[in-house]
Amino acid sequence: MKKIKIFDPEDQLNDYSQYLLLEYRQKLLRVLLFMCFGIIAVLTVVNLIEWVRDPLAEWGTYNLISDGIALGILLFLYQANRKGFVSLAGWLFGLIVISTIPISYPVSSINQTFLILALPVAISSFVIQPWASFIFACLVLIFYNFTLLQYPDAFQYDMYSLLAVCMLAVGSYLISSILNKAISDAVRAYDETIQGWAKALEMRDSETMGHSQRIVELTLLLARELGVKGIDLFHIRRGALLHDIGKMGIPDAILHKPGRLSDEEWIIMRKHPVYARDYLSRVAYLASALDIPYSHHEKWDGTGYPQGLKGGQIPIAARIFAVVDVWDALTSQRSYMETWSKEQALAYIQEQAGRQFDPRVVDAFIDLVKSKFEIQRSEDTHEDSVRDAKKTAIQVDSQRTIPR
Repeated sequence: MKKIKIFDPEDQLNDYSQYLLLEYRQKLLRVLLFMCFGIIAVLTVVNLIEWVRDPLAEWGTYNLISDGIALGILLFLYQANRKGFVSLAGWLFGLIVISTIPISYPVSSINQTFLILALPVAISSFVIQPWASFIFACLVLIFYNFTLLQYPDAFQYDMYSLLAVCMLAVGSYLISSILNKAISDAVRAYDETIQGWAKALEMRDSETMGHSQRIVELTLLLARELGVKGIDLFHIRRGALLHDIGKMGIPDAILHKPGRLSDEEWIIMRKHPVYARDYLSRVAYLASALDIPYSHHEKWDGTGYPQGLKGGQIPIAARIFAVVDVWDALTSQRSYMETWSKEQALAYIQEQAGRQFDPRVVDAFIDLVKSKFEIQRSEDTHEDSVRDAKKTAIQVDSQRTIPR
């Protein structure tokens, strides 16, 4: 049997925290690059005016060339940052500042460079890693002392400025570490709240106890098989946990009814995705997880609810989850329907490809379930399962109970 990796919620929390931190670092570095770009652009305009006034000036052409190189470097760093190479862009930005600023001043004025050199020391903790400020502080100290050894009489040694740079590095490290922990704690608090909501719903509907937890792993496995990566997996996990949160607005008499629902009761039951949208859309950090709670009852042929979406109009997360949701509903004990065997459920899902489900999702799900549950059967057994599934499906569809 193929080994299936269990998705650790703790690992997913850590991954999501890292994603938020990366996004924060990316935005901060973008602001810094824009600021530097503005400064260089102004200097370029000034140097261009000076060059027009005196084209033969010794430094005119040199300054324009230097400005052009600086603008090119900033554009490269901006593109690298935009494409997600945040740490690389941060390291290059800091190293470029460390290496170019000192040569812009004469040796006798080296103490004046400390104000500018403090920039990479301070920001490195926020755009790279908290400990990066120590690296840049060491580079500043090495540069300063090396220059003193080369030109011992050029300037007076400034111990206080060196201490200030070291204190700045420590302060940046502490502030960045506190910020990182605050973001991680917030993510954990949000996730624990979601877990509590899912648990409260299952306690209200004891028949589906454990349903949300069971389908989360299978949904994530299927999503990965279909190429979903990174932060989108975290949003799918949240959406799967909260997929039936809208049922909090459904009366107990309908939610717990053991038999078939009347037409009037189905009208009310079908409102639960809309209730989910109304509940969750007010929570900003859950906006990206709304696809599953709102759209997991849509069908590939457009006959689902609440919007009647068809085909690719249905969000991929909802298409993935719909298959897993039906699988768990069919193979779990429910008072309003008979429990199916895994073979029957799999045959039914395969038969509904192109109708209720996305065919590509069904193909991936069949391969996944066969490996996970070791479903092995001959062609004759398979045909029997398909026939039984179709027969049962006719009865079930007439009751409209897959799943509520």
